[in-house]
Amino acid sequence: LSDHSTIRNSFCDQNDERGIFTGFTDDILIENNFCTNSVDEHGIYVSNSSDRPVIRYNECFGNNGIGIHLNGDASAGGDGVISDARIYGNILHDNNQAAGINMDGCENPVVYNNLIYNNHFAQGIALFQQDGAIVTQGAKIYNNTIIVPTDGRWGILLRAGSTLNTEIYN
Repeated sequence: LSDHSTIRNSFCDQNDERGIFTGFTDDILIENNFCTNSVDEHGIYVSNSSDRPVIRYNECFGNNGIGIHLNGDASAGGDGVISDARIYGNILHDNNQAAGINMDGCENPVVYNNLIYNNHFAQGIALFQQDGAIVTQGAKIYNNTIIVPTDGRWGILLRAGSTLNTEIYN
């Protein structure tokens, strides 16, 4: 419950779980961080109904899971929705097993000017519902560069319902 916080200029390397993890943190700013080589999961993980997060200018690589993961996580309390996330200017590469950017239970996220490449057994950007209270919807995804390796999946994955008011271009 640490609203209006900033995590800036950190180097998070070889963590057991995640480089940066937040929960129930409205209006958080995560910028200019390096999150690398997390053994079990993700570089940056914003969870538990955190509204209006800004995740910008980070580099996440070598993580066993996802570069940047957003999860509304309805089972943890709150409304289970992450509203109005802004994800831009990030470099996400050489992560494994899910996506460069994964969004579960997000409403109206804006994702732009990210470079996503060489993420193995993964897609570039994924919109879906698993633990979130809603399927990710209303996304604006534009001006991203996504390069999927031969052992990857899709550039952008849209699960059932995620096309509602979603726009993807450039």
